[in-house]
Amino acid sequence: MFDSLEAIDLDKLAEYMASLQDKEDGSFKGDFGGEVDARFSYCAISALKLLNKLDLIDVVLARDFLLKC
Repeated sequence: MFDSLEAIDLDKLAEYMASLQDKEDGSFKGDFGGEVDARFSYCAISALKLLNKLDLIDVVLARDFLLKC
């Protein structure tokens, strides 16, 4: 995928990643299967930051989840 970002619908990708956030505790699932841990949160937050799409998630709730880990 290096140097091929135009081949990806970045908005759709960001929306999918944001949809994996639990609206109650701020964690992120690895997929719709439901496994949760800090690495998924790190990956989602990092990717959304790179895409300038952090506004799609509850950043405070995500922070609070990570601080509890």
